[in-house]
Amino acid sequence: MSRANFLTERLADLQSWRFGLLAQINRVRGILAAHDFLLPNTAAAFDDAVRAVESQRITIAFVAEVARGKSELINALFFANLGRRLLPSGPGRGTRCVTEVRFDRDIRTSVRLLPVESRESPLSIEELMRDDAQWRWVNFDADSPESVARALAALSETKRISLSDAVAWGLHTAGVASPGDQSAVNLVDVPRWRYAIINIPHPMLDAGLVVVDTPGLAAFTCEPELSRRRVPSADAVLLVLDATQGADKADLTLWKDFLGGAPVFRQRVRVESDQTRLVVLNKIDQIPLDVAAGTPEAARQQFKEIDQRVRSTAELLRIDPIRVVAVSARLGLAGKLEQDNDRAMRSRLYQLERTLAANLPAHRQEMLAASTLASLSTALESAQAELDNDRFDTLESLRALSLLLTKNEKLGGSIADQATARQDRLEGALRELKSVRNVHVKLGSELAAAADVATAKRDTARARAAIVAGAAQGTVQETLGQYFGLVRDRLDAVEAKIEEVRSLHIGIGERLARDFGIKVSEVHPFATQRFYTELEKVREQSQAEFARAGNLLVRRGTTLGEQFDQIVGSRCVHMFEIASREASAWMRGLYAALEQPLEKFRDETYERMASVEKLKGAEIDLAEKIAGLQARLDAIKKKHAALEEARDSLARFSGEREDLDAA
Repeated sequence: MSRANFLTERLADLQSWRFGLLAQINRVRGILAAHDFLLPNTAAAFDDAVRAVESQRITIAFVAEVARGKSELINALFFANLGRRLLPSGPGRGTRCVTEVRFDRDIRTSVRLLPVESRESPLSIEELMRDDAQWRWVNFDADSPESVARALAALSETKRISLSDAVAWGLHTAGVASPGDQSAVNLVDVPRWRYAIINIPHPMLDAGLVVVDTPGLAAFTCEPELSRRRVPSADAVLLVLDATQGADKADLTLWKDFLGGAPVFRQRVRVESDQTRLVVLNKIDQIPLDVAAGTPEAARQQFKEIDQRVRSTAELLRIDPIRVVAVSARLGLAGKLEQDNDRAMRSRLYQLERTLAANLPAHRQEMLAASTLASLSTALESAQAELDNDRFDTLESLRALSLLLTKNEKLGGSIADQATARQDRLEGALRELKSVRNVHVKLGSELAAAADVATAKRDTARARAAIVAGAAQGTVQETLGQYFGLVRDRLDAVEAKIEEVRSLHIGIGERLARDFGIKVSEVHPFATQRFYTELEKVREQSQAEFARAGNLLVRRGTTLGEQFDQIVGSRCVHMFEIASREASAWMRGLYAALEQPLEKFRDETYERMASVEKLKGAEIDLAEKIAGLQARLDAIKKKHAALEEARDSLARFSGEREDLDAA
C-alpha cells in the first residue's frame, strides 16, 4: 500500500461494504416483491436495515488543549488535497467549540452553528440536532477558498458575557476574563457557539469519514454529553500533545478522566468497545537541538530525542509506546500542499496514517452485517417455506386430478370426503385458536405491565428523589442497591412472563400440528440477556461514580440527582422502553404466526369445497386443470430458482467479507 492510501483504503473498504450490503438488501427485497412474498412488516424491516447501513460512518475524534496543533493535524491528515487549510489554525484562529466535519448528500454545503445560549435549554445536544430551528446555518461555496474561510471563521468567534451567566451556563472554566477596560469588569469571553457541524463535499467524508474536533478539557467539563456519548462512541480517539512541552496537568486530566485512565471508562471499554486510542506528539520539528540543523548529527540527535519523549510519554500515561506516534503536522501539511516529499517524510505523518488505518475497529460494521444477513436469510427461508407448502399442495392436487382421469366418480367422492374432513379439521383448529385468544390477550397485558415504562419512570423518579434528599455516601449506595434490585425484579418478571407465553405458544403449535395437521412457524426467541448485561454495566458504572466520597462532596442535591439521571435513570428507563416496544411486537408476531397458517388452511379448504361443488354440478375439464396445475408448478420452480439465487448471493457475499477480514 502506498503512503497516500492508508486511510483512503480503509474508507474504501467501508464504502464497498456499504454498497455491497445495500445491494444484498435490495436484491432480496426485489425478489420477494416480484414473487409476492414481501409482507408489510418485512418491507419495514428492510427500510430500517437500509437506514442503518447508510448511516454507518468511521468517526475519529481529536482531543487537545489550545496550541497543540490539533486543527493543523486534521488539515494535514484529511484535507491537504484541497490545496489549502480547511479548519482555521494558528494563534487566535483555532476552533473554540466542538466541531464535526462530515458530508451528507441530502444536506446543503454549510456550517451549522448551535448558539451558546442553547445551554439554557433542557434538551441534550442529540435532541437539539433534530431541531433545525435551534441552529444558525451559514452556507458557503466549497469551490471558493474565500467563501469557505469566511464561513469557517465563525468557529473561532467568542462572545462577551457576564461572569454570572458564564457560571450559570457552566462556562466559567472555559471563559477568559476581559482585560483592561474597567467597564468590562465581571465580564468574560466565551465561545460564541456551542457546537458546529461542517457539511462539505470531500471524497473521504463522502466515503464515510466523520472528524470530531474537541477544544480541550473545557469542552469535556462543560459538555458531559461529549465525554459520555460522543467521544466514547467514536471509532478512534487521538490525544494531541506538544512534543516540546510534553503532557501538562490539563493533558493528564483529559487522558485519565475522559479518555483512557478512569476506572469507569476502562470498565466501559472492556465491555462495550475496542475503540482505537492513540497519543500524538506533535511539533517534533520544534524540538530544540544542541547541534546545527541539517547535519547527520542533528538527525541522530532528533531521532534520539523523539524516541525518548515517546517513551517518557508512554510511561507517564501508562500505555504501550506503540500507541504514541510522533509527528509534525506543520511539516506534513506543507509537504503535501507543496508536494515536497522530503518534508512529508520528515513529518512522520505517514506513520500516524498507517497506525490509525491499521487499528480502526470494524466490529460495528461486522455486527451490523451479521445481523442484516441473518435477517435476509430468515426472510428467504420464510418465503421458501411458503413456497414449499404451495408446491406440496399443487403436487397433491395434480396427483388427485391425474387419478380422476380414470376414476372420476370414485375420486370425486374421495375428494369430497377429504374436503369434508379438511373442513372439520379447520373448524376444530379455529375453535382451538378462539379458546387461546383470551389467554393470549391476558398474557400480553401481563407482559406489558411487567415492562411498563411509566412504572419504570416512577421507580426512577423515586430513587432520584431519595438520592437528592439524602446525599450521604451510605444513603446513596443503599438507594442505588434498592433501585437496582427493583429493576432486576422487574426484568425477572418480564423474563418469566415471556417464558410463560413462549411455552403456551409452543404447546398450541404442537397441538395444531398433531391434531389438525397444520404446521405453525417456530416461536422466535425473545432475548432478555442483553437487558441484564446493560443493567450490570449501569450498576458497575454507578458504583464507580457514586462510591467516591469526593464525588458526593462536590455534587450535592440536584446535581447528584442529575448525575443519577445521566448514569443510571435514563439508561434503565430506556431499557424498559426497548423491552416494552419489542415485547408488544413479539406478542403480535406470535399471534400472527398462529393466524396466518390457519387463514391459508381456510382459504385452501374453501377452494377444495368449491371444487367439490363443481364436481357435483358439472363435468370437469380435467385436461385443462392439469395444464393449469403444471403451469403453477413451473411458476413455483422459477420462484424457487430466484430464491436459491438470492441465497447463493448472500453466501458469496458473506464468504467474500470473511476473506477480506482474514486478509
